[in-house]
Amino acid sequence: MNTKNSDSQFNPEELKKLFSHAYTLQEAGKLEDALLAYDTLLTLIPDSPLLHFNCGLAWFGLKDFSKAASHYAKAVTNAPEDPDIHYNRGLNFRRLLRFTDAAKSFEDACKAGDTTVDTLYNLALCYQDLEDFPKASRIYETILSQVPSHQSSLNNFAYLCHKSGDMKQAEALYSQLLKLNPEHLAAQHMLCSLTGVTPDTVPLEYVESVFDTYADDFEHSLIENLQYKTPTALYELYCDHFHGVVQTTCLDLGCGTGLAGEQFKKCCSELIGMDISQKMLDVAGEKNIYDTLMKDDIISFLQTNTQKCDLIVAADVFTYMGDLEAVFKECCTVIKKSGLLLFSVEEAGNNSNKKFKLKQTGRFGHSEKYIKTLCKQTGWTIIDHKLSDLRQEKGEWVRGHLFILQQ
Repeated sequence: MNTKNSDSQFNPEELKKLFSHAYTLQEAGKLEDALLAYDTLLTLIPDSPLLHFNCGLAWFGLKDFSKAASHYAKAVTNAPEDPDIHYNRGLNFRRLLRFTDAAKSFEDACKAGDTTVDTLYNLALCYQDLEDFPKASRIYETILSQVPSHQSSLNNFAYLCHKSGDMKQAEALYSQLLKLNPEHLAAQHMLCSLTGVTPDTVPLEYVESVFDTYADDFEHSLIENLQYKTPTALYELYCDHFHGVVQTTCLDLGCGTGLAGEQFKKCCSELIGMDISQKMLDVAGEKNIYDTLMKDDIISFLQTNTQKCDLIVAADVFTYMGDLEAVFKECCTVIKKSGLLLFSVEEAGNNSNKKFKLKQTGRFGHSEKYIKTLCKQTGWTIIDHKLSDLRQEKGEWVRGHLFILQQ
């Protein structure tokens, strides 16, 4: 073991003992103590790839991904043929959202001999994050040729086929996944959307999982890529009729990251947000626009909430609920007299005679006739209704209805 200083106070046996002590601390989860011991060793052996690699692992465990990246860089410089360094460096780059660097690290791991499913799967995820869907798809195909039962690859490959318009392949992959795991909620839901089956609603666990997954990139994807405009359109509809009127309490149902809240904060004294996804709520909380944020599903929240509201907003929320009768009724129980309900729904498409339809996108569309019938049944008066472009899908606008109702 070569040291920086030949006059080091530690002989090789002592260095081995110090390393063993540091490693034992790391294995025991005492990462800060382990790093102190590794720092002592690095003053003596500054170019040791093993020490830098272990420091990278420790900082990764402490969620300091920038410091981990620094150590992984030094480790890979001194041991460029070690696949474990490349693999773990790739994982760390993914946490830093540096997907191009992560992909290169996983590719380097493959070149160094690590072609395991875990490495290939992470490489596919990187290309998926980079929106290089053809490359991601080819890697998923490779994984499934080796391990046909790899459920995550089946699900992701099915999603990419679905996204690209290869509905037949997507349907086959979702069906294969459900044979392996009949309780897979995402596969159940998406297979329904492809086969024309319309359930009454979407499984809550599925909705929570989807939005937890996309919370970090949600706004960029919607606003930059899909030209999302529903919250602004709903606020403009409100201002058309109630411009200058300040509502005492506004409830933002399915508030997500707070895009609707940013608009309606202008016209209310108190803003309450609720959502089923904690990660979406975490993003919304950083904006400091809500007086209260709560995690719950919509029906449960409305049934247990005791605070009356002047205004309820649901922007692109009912697209994940098929049958809206219960939510319309429960909104009546929390709205004040003459209170307002503003919401959007997507068009049902060609089957306008249907109340609602699960579309191939996995979202529900609702007919205008169905909404008007529900209003009569549940005591809501339609103040205004208009067709609007909600967001883009594959370069085309998704049309939908905007409603403003009053009790």
